[in-house]
Amino acid sequence: MSFYLSKILWLIFNPFNIILFFIFLGIVSRLIFNNIFHKLFYFFALVFFVIAAVIPTGKFMIYKLEKNFHTPTIIPNQIDGILILSGATDPILTEEYNQISLNGSIERLTESLQLIHKYPKAKVVFSGGSGSIHDQVLTHADVARQFFEQLEVDTSKIIFESKSRNTYENILYSQKIVRPALAENWLVVTSASHMTRVLNIGEKLNWIFIPYAVDFKSSRVFSWGLSINFLRNINVLQSASHEWVGLITYYLMGRTSKIY
Repeated sequence: MSFYLSKILWLIFNPFNIILFFIFLGIVSRLIFNNIFHKLFYFFALVFFVIAAVIPTGKFMIYKLEKNFHTPTIIPNQIDGILILSGATDPILTEEYNQISLNGSIERLTESLQLIHKYPKAKVVFSGGSGSIHDQVLTHADVARQFFEQLEVDTSKIIFESKSRNTYENILYSQKIVRPALAENWLVVTSASHMTRVLNIGEKLNWIFIPYAVDFKSSRVFSWGLSINFLRNINVLQSASHEWVGLITYYLMGRTSKIY
């Protein structure tokens, strides 16, 4: 149920959808009801457009999520396990074209390679099922297995968790499989902007991770300034909003004990 709820909430809070929604209300108000409220709706659309497309709001939101991981974590010599979270693969396109399809978060996989080689005795778990609401035969775990096999990594030593459909299930199902002891040192590999939510979930489930943040999207230094790169700014805000909505939603659902 929560999986479908998250999809619905994202449709509502998607920044681009909000702009279109206000424009649509303005058109309906003007053409059908012929009242003055259309001006108000157009004004809201304009204000939100400026916030989303002109001001680097999304960039700032991403920066706030990533800045806690600008300084690399000190990793102890003894690592008992490595949890790699999905998000770098496209199972639908992989199945359609019969070749591995990756996206802009590929660092989740490439950085994991060197960790696997550096800590050969550590347990390795890749967690990722299907994130689609439609039937999907191939999962993120299946594509990751293909990726590692093509690079001649011994996948018999990797546990592929393929039932999870969101971040909470990634952590929960992986925990049930490996049953980590409290004293064990586990690295978690995911995008820097995603790491706060992962650590919060782990803390709630009594699985404390050592963060290994990858896939940074913002610079270490942030500055405000107007921009006319409207589409890029909106896309960045969409990515940032998706993570912030997840942080707030998980807190309200009791899946974490804090938002940030």
